[in-house]
Amino acid sequence: MSDGGSTRARNGRATLADVARLAGVSPSTASRALNDQAGPSVSTRKAVAVAASALQFRPSVLARSLRMQRTHTIGFIVPDISSPFYAAVLRSAHQHLEDSGYRLMLMNSNRDVGAEVAALGTLLDHPVDGLLVATTGLAAAQFRRTVGTTVPCVFFDGIVTGVGTGSVGVMNNAGMGILVDHLVGHGHRRIALLAGQQTETTGIERLQGFRAAMKRNGLPIARGHIRLCNWTQESGYLETLELLELRPRPTAIIAASDDLAFGCFAGCQQAELVLPQDLAIVSFDDPYFGQLLQPPLTALTSKPVEIGQIAASLLLDALRGSLPAERDIRLPVALVQRASCGCEA
Repeated sequence: MSDGGSTRARNGRATLADVARLAGVSPSTASRALNDQAGPSVSTRKAVAVAASALQFRPSVLARSLRMQRTHTIGFIVPDISSPFYAAVLRSAHQHLEDSGYRLMLMNSNRDVGAEVAALGTLLDHPVDGLLVATTGLAAAQFRRTVGTTVPCVFFDGIVTGVGTGSVGVMNNAGMGILVDHLVGHGHRRIALLAGQQTETTGIERLQGFRAAMKRNGLPIARGHIRLCNWTQESGYLETLELLELRPRPTAIIAASDDLAFGCFAGCQQAELVLPQDLAIVSFDDPYFGQLLQPPLTALTSKPVEIGQIAASLLLDALRGSLPAERDIRLPVALVQRASCGCEA
């Protein structure tokens, strides 16, 4: 039944026609005024603004997207939505993109390549204007088949080399060298590694860095002292128990991530070890709870906030068609010394 000529949408929201009628102008004039385009006078712009405010008018994102051939939506895929590291990257990237008028659509791959491919497909079907992806081990050929070359994609943390628009990561090899050198400085020779998954760049590079640093220091890697883990606390816990069964057992353990470090602490507690007297522990990532552990955790800071900002900036540059010359960026890491390795608190 008619409401006297109102053109309100079925969901009750005011339409552009409602705003135009209240302001006493045509819909096209109201549209130009709301989009700050040339034509309407100052008084007309004010009348349209007052009408839009009174009616609580919200422009249709879909209509705007169809006009501009943009959705102003960015797809964001992480391997583990519960990770403090990825949460910090997400918050940083979200703020940067939101300030530029973009929204984020978040997907969790649960560290599964098949789920990651499915997530990419969902985002591309949405569709999105660009992608920010921390891959869990996607191959370059598979990425090309799934994404193609029309949608800009910036990788962070987990990187697919040779594809995408750009990437942001940390200096994994150099960082692992810092940890090994620090433990050697404390007198350790039997150093073990809780290595991450070898299907992605982060795990691969950190293991490479460990091997190179041990060789540079003239230290052999004892049989069984490299444990390949999933990036989970449970995996860190179980592999730590395996390390502690070795004879002679390691005097120090490097965890390739904060989750692995937390699992390592749990394993040492289960074995009733006193840290760092019985065993030294250091971590590649510095989690928010690192200084709250007993003893506090010596760790490398990996600057997730800066990673999020730079990744978002690279993607925005790609969307504007103005990518910088340097598109594959690696950030340095810094050691935070605490008591878990024997440093004074």
